[in-house]
This record gives sequence, structure tokens and C-alpha cells, in this order.
Amino acid sequence: MPKRFHSTLILVVVFGLGLSAGVGVMVWAWPGLRARYFPHRREPIQQFLTRTLKLNPQQVPPLHALIKDIGVRRHQLHLQFVPAYTKVCNDFTAVQRQERDAYAPIRQQELDKLRAILTPAQWQTFQQQRAQASHNQPPRQTDLCRHLAPAPPPGAAH
Repeated sequence: MPKRFHSTLILVVVFGLGLSAGVGVMVWAWPGLRARYFPHRREPIQQFLTRTLKLNPQQVPPLHALIKDIGVRRHQLHLQFVPAYTKVCNDFTAVQRQERDAYAPIRQQELDKLRAILTPAQWQTFQQQRAQASHNQPPRQTDLCRHLAPAPPPGAAH
């Protein structure tokens, strides 16, 4: 075999390996695949501290109690700020509702202009498509800030 054939074959093999490696890295980097098949499991803080600090068995129960107490105190502090969060969310929802109400007449004017351009058959088709599209959409979320959701139990991790 001539030398050119060997060098061409080597170049094709190197190109193929590079291409397959690139595709493999792209698949690996795809968040959906990585999240589904290779979940990142975080080690609980108690296990991490026990392992890294080489705690003896007498130190582990007080560490667990301390971490639980920290979680409870953090949740109690969070509950103090819930009214402020709720007020901000309600203000945001009210402003968003005002914006939607202010846009409604403009939207209707634009739809009237579109209706004037289209034939009655085209308008009927447009209305049917709009109805079908709105039927396929999930319902509008009314509680945007999720402040009406049941509160987690005290000591639950956030």
C-alpha cells in the first residue's frame, strides 16, 4: 500500500475519534441526560463534617443536635419575614393585574384591526386556532409567589 493511503487512513481515524469524542462530550454535557442518569448527590453536612474532621462517636450526637437547632432557628427567622414577602408578592400581583387590565382595550383594538383585514372565513379559522391554542396551554398560575402554599413544618430544610 502506498504511503499516502496510510497517512490518509490515519487522518480519517483521528478525525473520526475526535468527532466521536466531541459528540460524546456534548451528550455528557446535556443537562437533561446528566441530571437523569448521573444525579449529583450532595453529601449531608453531618456526614461531611464527620468524615473530614474525623469526629469521634461522642461528638456526633451533639453535632446532629446543633445542626437540627440551626435549621429550626433559621426557619423561625424566615417566618418573621413571611409577611414582608407576602406584601411584596401581593403588590407585584396587583401591578401585573393593572398592566393586564390596561392592555385589554389595546389588545381588543388590535384584534378589531386584524378582523377588518381578514375575510370572515379567515377570521373564523383564526378564532378557532386561538381557542385551540388556549385550550392546549396550562392554566394561568394565579399564585405567582406561592405564598398560599402550605408552610413547611418547622425544622424542614429550605
